[in-house]
Amino acid sequence: MKKETYVKMTQPFRDDPKRARALHRANKILTVVIFVAYPCLLLWLLWQKDMRLYKAICVPLDGFIIVTVVRVWINRKRPYEIFELPSVIPKDTKGHSWPSRHVFSAAVIAFTFWFVCPAVGIVFLLMTVAIAWIRVCLLYTSDAADDRISVD
Repeated sequence: MKKETYVKMTQPFRDDPKRARALHRANKILTVVIFVAYPCLLLWLLWQKDMRLYKAICVPLDGFIIVTVVRVWINRKRPYEIFELPSVIPKDTKGHSWPSRHVFSAAVIAFTFWFVCPAVGIVFLLMTVAIAWIRVCLLYTSDAADDRISVD
């Protein structure tokens, strides 16, 4: 994606600190909901003595290990490295940007829910898409509320 595309996509959030803060809150809320729901699902499957518990643990774990290895192997630069902008969360991490473990984990949890309860899985997949979009927008809006980022 080009820098101009990022700028256009994130302009409403850079121009309005309230929108930027709402974006941050939405990211936190969606992430927490998905990641808290997963152990609840596992506990429910255990309590029900449901044989799907094994797959609900092993498939996401295998996927997480694979995506971790792939991102180390690819070692793609992070957007703030490419565009020379501040990071979303102040850090010095270099590379290992893609694939996103955060978004991957949310997606695999959503599919795990789909495996057990398709309606909830669909809702979580929509939440995962929102998380992926938000994480892209956060590149430019992380400090927008403080008016420290200026992209011309």
